[in-house]
Amino acid sequence: MNQEFGLLIDGNWCNGSDNRFGELINPANEQVIGRVAYASQTDLDRALAAAKKSFLTWRDTPVSTRVKILDRAATLLYDRIDAAALWLTCEQGKPVNESRQELIRAAETIAWNAKEAERILECRSFPVTDYHRFIVPEPIGVVAAFTPWNYPAVVSARKIAPALAAGCTIILKAAEETPSSAVAIAMALIDAGLPPGVVNLVFGDPPAISQHLLASPIIRKLSFTGSTAVGKQLAKLATDNLVRCTLELGGHAPAIVFADADVDAAAEAIAAYKFKSSGQSCNAPSRIYVHETLYEPFLKRFTELVQNIRVGDGMDENTDMGPMANSRRIAAMERLVADAVAKGGCVVTGGKRLPRPGYFFLPTVLTEVPDDAAIMNEEPFGPIIPIAPFADFDRAIHQANSNPYGLAAYVFTGSPVVAEAAARALEVGNVGINQLSGVPPNAPVGGIKDSGYGYEGGTEGLEAFLNLKLLSQKVLS
Repeated sequence: MNQEFGLLIDGNWCNGSDNRFGELINPANEQVIGRVAYASQTDLDRALAAAKKSFLTWRDTPVSTRVKILDRAATLLYDRIDAAALWLTCEQGKPVNESRQELIRAAETIAWNAKEAERILECRSFPVTDYHRFIVPEPIGVVAAFTPWNYPAVVSARKIAPALAAGCTIILKAAEETPSSAVAIAMALIDAGLPPGVVNLVFGDPPAISQHLLASPIIRKLSFTGSTAVGKQLAKLATDNLVRCTLELGGHAPAIVFADADVDAAAEAIAAYKFKSSGQSCNAPSRIYVHETLYEPFLKRFTELVQNIRVGDGMDENTDMGPMANSRRIAAMERLVADAVAKGGCVVTGGKRLPRPGYFFLPTVLTEVPDDAAIMNEEPFGPIIPIAPFADFDRAIHQANSNPYGLAAYVFTGSPVVAEAAARALEVGNVGINQLSGVPPNAPVGGIKDSGYGYEGGTEGLEAFLNLKLLSQKVLS
């Protein structure tokens, strides 16, 4: 398997003008499986010009036409899922069934935004004495979007679909480590009849690309998913041109198991969700707080489940958890475990890299980890989870809210009263009660505190690409 992925600029697939490429590495065996073209500043200027020019016609394209193109693209992506899933697994590592599910969610996201556009992109009127007043939704303009390597299909769809449905054009800087999903979505859109320049796709050096794009007055909207540190840098760059931002940043999601919870159900739900994509998800639970009366039985059951996770090549249908995405993540996991142990923590299971080719790290459970350990304060983004006991409700909430992240949290309890109280007290944008699952296209997702601002998904996600113009017309006698 050896593939070359190019840039998409003004409807044409091409290499970068300075002929630079990056290697694609299969994280399951560390073998080169292809290369991806890198964009130069000249290429970025071409993309900006194409997006600006095409916006003048795409914004005036009837909503019904935009909807048809998006619907066709969603259908085409569905039809191509098997091949796209194989590539996603080869370049990112997750089990192939997880890749299929992600691509299905991407197609569903495109289809849902098409349908929602028909509903909300209508003028609204309201009566005022002697006046007619209308609220007219208009596309915000050219969008610069940046997507990560961990969920490259669904996150790309969350940015492309609402932008196009709203009437915007977009320059997507997708992750150069995992280009195939963004390419698959772009190809589906082109084959569905999308005009040239409406979607432009670039890869390359992230800081150079972001600085160049955000310095341009052509860009009117920034949509970024990635680390908190990078998100803060991009937000600063966006201020010079007053570019509106949606930032979906890092997370450090606590899971709280209260005294009246079903131990087995909680352990099974957390274990199943935590180790998807090798724990490389900003929504994955990354700390578990268990009431002291349930701590020992929970730890025993959870450890059994973790030890039964089958780690291997994502192309093997029997694999439960694939490799980490790259060698940097392995080094980060080793550092977090070493720091926790040095500060008094215990490794219950896992804690090390598998002695074989590929970036495999064993699913890891830690106990007795102090609050000042790095794993309790930094987004781990990997298959490591510490478990700690708590004595009462207030202590659990205090620990859960103790770091600057505010993306997601999970609560397990048999009491509706406890569930409601915890949901209100947790400083996050998304609370799961007795369940952990992905978010459907019709639900808005957003963080608070250092996890960002703005929303992706749902009506709110589409409205983020709109300006609202107020028209007031005097009634003439």
